[in-house]
Amino acid sequence: MAFFRSRGVRIALILLFVSALGAASGAAGVYYLLIRDLPDFRSVADYRPPVSSVVFDRQGRLIGELYTEQRRLVPIEEIPKHVKLAFVSAEDGKFYEHEGFDFVAILRAAIANLREGGIAQGASTITQQTVKSLLLSPEKTYERKLKEILLSWRIEQALSKDEILYLYLNQIYFGNGAWGIGQAARSYFGKEAKDLTISESAMLAGLPQRPSAYDPNRDPEAAEGRRRYVLGRMLAEGHIDQATHDRELAQPPVVADHSEHENFEIAGYFSEEVRRLLYKELGQDVVLEQGLRIETTLDLDLQRVARDAVQRGLVAQDHRHGYRGPLRRIGPDEREIELDRLALANAGLAEGDATGTLDEATRAKVENVIREALAAGKPLEGLVLAVNGEKQFAKIGFGAGVEGRAALDDVKWARKPNPESGPYNVSEIDSIFDVGDVVRFVRIAGKRDGEEAGSEQIVRLDIGQTPFAQGALLSLDNKTGDVLAMIGGYDYAQSEFNRAVQAQRLPGSAFKPFIYGAALTRGYTPVSTVIDRPVVYTDPSSGFVWAPRNYGRKSYGPMTMRDALKKSINNATVYLFRDIGPSYVIEHARRFGIESKLTPDLSLALGTSAVTLLELTRAYAVYPRGGVRMAPRFIRKVVDRDGKVLLENVALGGELPPLAPLPVVAETTTAGDTTWSNTRDPDNQVLPPADAYLMCDMLQAVVREGTGAALAKHGRTFAGKTGTTNEYSDAWFVGFSPEITTGVWVGNDDNLVLGRGETGGTTALPIWGDFMKVAVAPYPNHDFEAPADIEFRRVDKVSGLLADASTQDAYFQPFRAGTAPEQTFTEQTVEKKARQVARDDAF
Repeated sequence: MAFFRSRGVRIALILLFVSALGAASGAAGVYYLLIRDLPDFRSVADYRPPVSSVVFDRQGRLIGELYTEQRRLVPIEEIPKHVKLAFVSAEDGKFYEHEGFDFVAILRAAIANLREGGIAQGASTITQQTVKSLLLSPEKTYERKLKEILLSWRIEQALSKDEILYLYLNQIYFGNGAWGIGQAARSYFGKEAKDLTISESAMLAGLPQRPSAYDPNRDPEAAEGRRRYVLGRMLAEGHIDQATHDRELAQPPVVADHSEHENFEIAGYFSEEVRRLLYKELGQDVVLEQGLRIETTLDLDLQRVARDAVQRGLVAQDHRHGYRGPLRRIGPDEREIELDRLALANAGLAEGDATGTLDEATRAKVENVIREALAAGKPLEGLVLAVNGEKQFAKIGFGAGVEGRAALDDVKWARKPNPESGPYNVSEIDSIFDVGDVVRFVRIAGKRDGEEAGSEQIVRLDIGQTPFAQGALLSLDNKTGDVLAMIGGYDYAQSEFNRAVQAQRLPGSAFKPFIYGAALTRGYTPVSTVIDRPVVYTDPSSGFVWAPRNYGRKSYGPMTMRDALKKSINNATVYLFRDIGPSYVIEHARRFGIESKLTPDLSLALGTSAVTLLELTRAYAVYPRGGVRMAPRFIRKVVDRDGKVLLENVALGGELPPLAPLPVVAETTTAGDTTWSNTRDPDNQVLPPADAYLMCDMLQAVVREGTGAALAKHGRTFAGKTGTTNEYSDAWFVGFSPEITTGVWVGNDDNLVLGRGETGGTTALPIWGDFMKVAVAPYPNHDFEAPADIEFRRVDKVSGLLADASTQDAYFQPFRAGTAPEQTFTEQTVEKKARQVARDDAF
C-alpha cells in the first residue's frame, strides 16, 4: 500500500488513466467517424435492389422484361443446398465459422499489400463482398476497408448466415447481363435456380470473381477450368464425396438461353408499346427497377401466327418483283478467306483475323451452330461455289464445310426487277447466280432436302432476300375488346417503328364502309340505287378539278349500294358521299374512333386522309359488336413488387373521347331522313344494331362475291373490305368474323409504290386470311346474329327490287323492319326506277 501512497506513483497512475481514457475516447471517436455514414441494415426486408419488371401474355407466359439490372429475386428456401455450398467453397470456405471477416486472411493480405506498396490483394468474405456490393462505394482505400469490416460485423450480428447468403446470391453480378442467381440460372442454362445441378452450380460459383473472363459464352475453356476448381474445393471442404465429384466433373453443363427468349422477339412490337405507355404513366425508374408484374391481353400463339403470316406475305410480295442481286461478289483469290469469314459471321462470332483456314476446334464449333441456324429457318449469307447449267442448280457454301443447293425450281421467281413487267419465271440458273456471289439464303421449309448418290442430304435453299416493303397486323377480340396480336413491321430487330399504331397511311377504299354505314343512318338501304358514271368535279373554293376513276376504268351505271361496296366502285361511292355530305360522314367516322384529321372534300370518299391501322381496325370492330365502339385493351393489370395494383384495363391508343351528338345536317338526301341521326347514346352505341348488322351483311358480300372473294375458300363467316391507294402505295384488308376483327396494312415506309398489281386483295388479304383461319379455328362457324328488327326479303340481285317466283337471279337480303322495297321486279319497274334515279341525280 505504501507503493500507492507514493506521490510519483499516483501521478503516473493518473497519467496512465488519462491516457487510457484518451485512447478510448480517440478510438470511440474514430469508430464514430467510421460508422456515422454507414447505412443501417437490420433486416432482409430492407433489401430492395433493382428488379426486372416482367411482361406476361394472357396465358401467363413471359413475353418481355424491362430493367436496368436484369435481376430476379430468389427466396433462400428456393436455392438448393448444393448451390449455396458451391459459392461458399469458391468464395469463402470459413463462411459458417467467422463473424463477418477473416482476421488471418486480412493479415496475410495486409502483408502482401505492404510488400507491393498498395492494395494488391483482398481478403473479402462473402459477408464483406455483400456489404461492398450493397452498401459501400467500390474504391480501394484502407478507410473503406475498415468500414467494410465494421459493417460486416454488424450485419453478422443482425442476420443469419442464410439471410446473408440470400443477399449475396441475389446481389452479385454474373456477367452476360445477369444480376443474381435467379437471372444467372436463366441466362446461362435456361432454367430456374431451384433446378440447378451441382455441375451447373460450380460453373456459376466460379463467375463472380471475374465474370467476363470466365463467361462460358466468351471463353469456354476458362469457364471449364473454373468449374473444375470449384468442384475440387467442394470435395476438399467435404461438401460432396468423391463419387459425386467424379460424376459431376464428367458432366459439363450445356450453356443455353431460356426458351422464353424467342417469345421476346415475337412479342417485340407489343412489348415496346407496353413500355412506352408505362414510361408515360409511371415513370422510367419505376418501370425499370421496381419489379412490376405486367399482365397483358396478348395471345402469344396468335402473335406467332401473325408474325409468320406478315413475313410470308411480305416475302411473297418481294418475290413478285424479282431478285435485286448479290450482296457482294468475291474474286477467286479471296473465296477461301470469305468462307471463313462467313463461318464466323453465320455462327454469330467475331470475325477475328480470318486467314483462309479455321482451326479444327473452331470449325467444329461453328459447323453445328450454322446447321442449327439453317434448320431453324434463319437467313444466312452464303457464297456461290459452283453453278451447274446442265442440272440447273447452284452449290452454296456457308463456311465450316456446311453447304446447300439452290435449284432452279426453288428460285425461278428471281428475275431481274422491272417495274414495267409482271412476275415471270426464270428459265436458266446462270441468269440468277455467278460463282463468287454472296447472297442471303434460307432453308426451304416444308420440303425435303435433296440427296446425292452415296452422300448425305443436301440442304434445299431459297434466296432469303429481305423485303423492302413493310407490313402491320392488329387483331382484336370483338367481345372483350382485347388486343390479341400486334405486328408493327417485318422484323422488330431491324426496325422498332410500330406501323400498327404509329404510321399514318392513306386507307383508300378501306374507308368506304363509313360512307355506306353513314348512308344507312340517313335512310338508305342496302339496295338503294347509286349512280356509277364518269363525272368531273370542281372544288368551288380552290378550283381544283378532280375526275375519279374506277379500278379497270369500267362504269356500271345505276347499281345497288350493296353492289357498289362489294365491287368497290369509286364513282358510285363519290355519288353517295356527295349526297350524304362530307361533314356528316366525318362525324360518323369520328364516333367510330377515327381521330386523325379528315379533309372535308369529295376525295375523302376514296380514302385520301391518312389514318392508323389501329384507328381503322377498332372502327371496323363496331360492326360485329352490334354498333358499339371500343377502346382496345392491351394491359389488364400492373402490380408492383408489394402486390399493389398500379394500373388496370389500359387502352391501346388511349380512351376514346365522349360521344357528341351528330350535327343537324342541312343537306337533303335522296333517301330521306332518319330519327337516329341526332341520337346520342352514352353507352358507346354509335350505330343502331340493325344498321351494324346490315353493314356486316354488305361486307360479307365483299368476301363472297367482291374484291375479297379469295377468302371464300376458307368456308368461314368473314366480312371485310380491301383498300388500295393510287399508284399502289398502300394495300389494306380490314375485316372480321363474329369473334375477331383484324386489320392488315402493307406499304413502303418512304411511300414508294409497292409495284404494279399490288392491290389490297393481292397483297394484304392473303396475310389476313393466313392469320384469321388460325385465329377463328377454335370457334364454331356461325352467322352474325340478326337483331329483332331485321327482316329478310327475296330480291332481284341486280335491281334490288322484290323478287317473285319468276325471278331467276335472286337472294335473301336483310332490311331494317319496314324499309324493304315495295315494288316487285319487272322490266317496267326497273326502267321506271332508272328514270327516277337519273332525274334525282340531275337535280
